Formats: sequence, C-alpha cells, structure tokens
Amino acid sequence: MHKIKLPTKAAIMCTVVFIPTTDSTFFASLRDENPLRPEASAPAIRLRNGIKTLSPADALAGGTWVCVNDLGSVFILLNGGFNNHTRQKNYTRSRGLIVHEISAARQPLIFWSQLELNDTEPFTLVVWYLDKLYQLVWDGQEKHQSRLPETECHIWSSSTLYNSGARLYRTGLFNEWAMAGHVISCESILDFFRSYTDATNGFIMNRNEVVKTLSYSFIEITGNKKALMHYLQLPDKLTMTELNFKHHAPVQHQLETVTDRDNEF
Repeated sequence: MHKIKLPTKAAIMCTVVFIPTTDSTFFASLRDENPLRPEASAPAIRLRNGIKTLSPADALAGGTWVCVNDLGSVFILLNGGFNNHTRQKNYTRSRGLIVHEISAARQPLIFWSQLELNDTEPFTLVVWYLDKLYQLVWDGQEKHQSRLPETECHIWSSSTLYNSGARLYRTGLFNEWAMAGHVISCESILDFFRSYTDATNGFIMNRNEVVKTLSYSFIEITGNKKALMHYLQLPDKLTMTELNFKHHAPVQHQLETVTDRDNEF
C-alpha cells in the first residue's frame, strides 16, 4: 500500500459531481479533511456586494468550498489543479476566501480573468454561471478556463488525494451509475457515494483518521427560480436551506458574452 502524504494545514475538498436533468440541475460535493479540524458552520445566507450567497463556512479560515448565489450561480472548490503538486510554505491567500470573492462578483468570469493568484496554492473551481458549466483551474503558474458540456454528467476528484488511476476508476464508477437512470435526489447520490467502500480511494473515505470525509453538500437548482442546499455533517447532522433567485439584468448578459469563451486563458 502506498503511503499518502497530506498537507499539514490545507483543507482538502475531494469529490464533486454535476448532473443535469430535464427540470433541474444538481451538484454534490464531499469535503475530506483532518477530523481534528473544528467543525464547519452550517450553510447560511450572507449579503456580499449586494448579492445573496448561501454557503457553509470553515471554522478556521472563514472560507468556503461550496456556494450558490441569488444570481443562480454555483461555485465549488477542489484543491489542486490538473495534477498533484509539491506544497510550498509561502502561500498567502486562502482558496476558500477566493470562493467568497468570486461568488459575490456580478461577472465571475471577468473577475477570474483579472484575479491575481501568485502565492496561492493550486485549485480547481467548478462554476455554473448563466446556465453554462465552466472549469477554472489555477495550476500554480497559469490560469485555465474551459467550457464543459452542460448536457452531460461530470465528476471531479481532487488531484491532491487521488492519482490518475484512482481518478479514472472513480469516473468509471460514476458514469456507470449515471447511465443506470437513477432518480436524482440528495439520498440517491449519497447512496452512490456510500456504495464504493474503500477506505483509501472510496468516495466517503477514512485514511486512518488522518483525513476523512466530514460533510456532504447537495444543491438542486430548479429552473431559474431557486436553489435548495442540503448539508450533511457526517454522520447525521442534516440542514436544508433555500435561496430564491433574482432576475439577471439584461446588461449583464450582454457584457458577459464578451468573455464567454470556450478556450482556455
């Protein structure tokens, strides 16, 4: 068995899935962390820059790893870029606080293009914005933006915890499950996550009480009207919070088309 080298301070966000259906859009996220880290606060609605955001909050840094705002956008963080990296000692910005910042931006893609990320540890952001799906990656040297098909299911596994073989295997498990035609719900996705019982590479995992899955977040976007966030602090502390959307201003759509690019920065 290979030894797992873990960051000593950085939070680790492990697994994200995206599932579109005819009537709704679904996101799910698992947060893997050192179990000695103080328990995160349950999702709450906050007002930032005139935008209401709904997210849990880390008890230490105050950042978040999953957020939805009342413009109908979703932002979910995974630590690491395309591949695992050697952690440096001089990072000065919290990736979780960056999630707060971009979720309070009226034009998040423009915000991303202008964001200064030197001295920031690599990360990936899954973004749902104006009914389009994006993957934003900071690899430690460059920013990358790509548009993903929003009619297909997607899964991400953190490169800081899983090598390419493990990520490929997890993707295969998810694709097989998604093709089986399950009714999508908070419970059905959680059941899927629990179905692969491997302490090291499972979805809900526990690596010798050094890092383990601490929480499960499930977001349902209903049309362009509202989001419902289920938040399960494992094993059984469940909360549900609803956030109603406000209408986008037409000028926002017009401005964003300038930067809505399918290629990478």
